[in-house]
Amino acid sequence: MIAEDYIDVVGAQSVIEVADVVAGVLGARMEMGGEPGRIVVTGASDSGLRIVIGLAVDDRSASGTWTRRIAITHHSDDERARWARQLHHALTARRGWVLTLTCGDRSDPAAAADDTSD
Repeated sequence: MIAEDYIDVVGAQSVIEVADVVAGVLGARMEMGGEPGRIVVTGASDSGLRIVIGLAVDDRSASGTWTRRIAITHHSDDERARWARQLHHALTARRGWVLTLTCGDRSDPAAAADDTSD
């Protein structure tokens, strides 16, 4: 099974807004309809990269706003981690959203939840 890294986003107006920004950062496009309730970003320069944006399982934060989740998968763990860091950095620089990066396959608890909120 391929592991996933996640970026949880609080403060965005919609899943579409998050997907639009992610697609812009990656120079890719959005596809809707393939997965109910989710938007898939495709056409990035790395064909092994898969990005899916939807609502997080715990989809309401304490402040009453919705949490959007960006799920990042790649056949290579190193590439997935690199893309997650790059995307997290770009979103932090472009938006006033609160972001939390979670690495899905790290056995070290300190590395598993790299909370880098603004």
